[in-house]
Amino acid sequence: MTARLNRLLAFLPYVTPRATAIIALPVVLVPWLSGVWAWTAAAVWLIGWAVLIVAEYRHAAGPEDLEVARTLPTKLSIGVPNPVSLRLANRSAHGAVLLGRETPPSGFCGERRFGPIAVSRGEESRVTLHFTPWRRGAYVFGDVGVRSMGPLGFAGRQFILPLSEECHVYPDIVAVQRYALLARKGALQELGVRTMRYAGAGTEFESLRDYQHGDDYRDIDWKATARRAKPVVRRFEVERSQTIMLAVDAGRLMQPVTGGLSKLDHAVNAALLLAYLATRSGDLVGLLVFGRDIHTYLPPKKGHRQFLAVLEALYSVEGKTEESDYTRALTYLSTRLSRRSLVVLFTDVAGQEPSRRLISVLGGLMPRHLPLVITQRNRDIEARARAEARTESEVFGVAVAEDVLREKAAALGVLASRGALVLDVDAEELSVAAVNRYLDVKARGKL
Repeated sequence: MTARLNRLLAFLPYVTPRATAIIALPVVLVPWLSGVWAWTAAAVWLIGWAVLIVAEYRHAAGPEDLEVARTLPTKLSIGVPNPVSLRLANRSAHGAVLLGRETPPSGFCGERRFGPIAVSRGEESRVTLHFTPWRRGAYVFGDVGVRSMGPLGFAGRQFILPLSEECHVYPDIVAVQRYALLARKGALQELGVRTMRYAGAGTEFESLRDYQHGDDYRDIDWKATARRAKPVVRRFEVERSQTIMLAVDAGRLMQPVTGGLSKLDHAVNAALLLAYLATRSGDLVGLLVFGRDIHTYLPPKKGHRQFLAVLEALYSVEGKTEESDYTRALTYLSTRLSRRSLVVLFTDVAGQEPSRRLISVLGGLMPRHLPLVITQRNRDIEARARAEARTESEVFGVAVAEDVLREKAAALGVLASRGALVLDVDAEELSVAAVNRYLDVKARGKL
């Protein structure tokens, strides 16, 4: 298809709108003028422009003169701009002025057009576009359309370069990479991650580093500070080899969209960041994805290979509009956890019956395990509950929204009163809030 279209385009020079307007000028003026000289002048004008267009076309670089290569990230991240790079090499005998259009998969947001880019003879140039996917899965980037202009920019050639290739959208790997970078620099405060002072048994000195804003003054090593003539703090290493089980609800309550992503995708991103941090800290990390049935189970293990296994498992998570079975999922989990674990449950609480079942089954996990229930706030429902009602239907809507929020607050309150940890935050803050709570649990020695 691309080859046939290119053969068709090869016979049709592209003429810019500006050049078309200038060429058509005599056609507009001749009817208002009289005499043979007017028609003669118009004919000369058109012939001259025809010669110019042909010259522009012949000097424009064609598909055989260009080498274009696309570079995609190995794994694209959901919900964030991903760089897509195009390398444009000019092998023609003339300089090239190129404009183009990338063809990302349907649903990817970002500017598709690029150029004009001037590429000298025998040189190459690179352009980087950014695209944001909103769903995980396998996709295909299409061919790249290129418009090559002549020296004067009035006309040129247009063609399509066959660059179709498959790509894969994963959970937010960019956030994991940024966390790793800031952790090496000792600047996690930029992400909103709080510095924790570790307390209790199992805490031991790890290393020294320069003081960062937000560090506890009690961690300052005064002897090292005196030797280096600048503030230095001690870093501590908490007890390793604790067990973290990530349980992700993929049922109907996780399907609503907020901030461009579904609640499920926000939960998947947070679970991935937690998995990276926990494996990096030496903890055993496991994963359970469930709805009405058990979809995925990875037993707790250590190390980077386990993080990669969690990444691949989260990549394939699909939400379903079905009622989640908390009893089946958490009972399945409790029979497979042989040691005390932090069970991080990403879910939502809505309705009396699902809330009652969740409260009942979590009671069976405690006190052997420590549950952390993480839910996401719904700004739309909160705004509806605060809205001023003027009509009967609006009064009804406000009452329903208030009931939903009241039931959720009551369920989370019961869970907290029975010993579970609860966290209800905005979806956009979910990953950082989950990391901070995990670090707090580690710091306080609750496991």
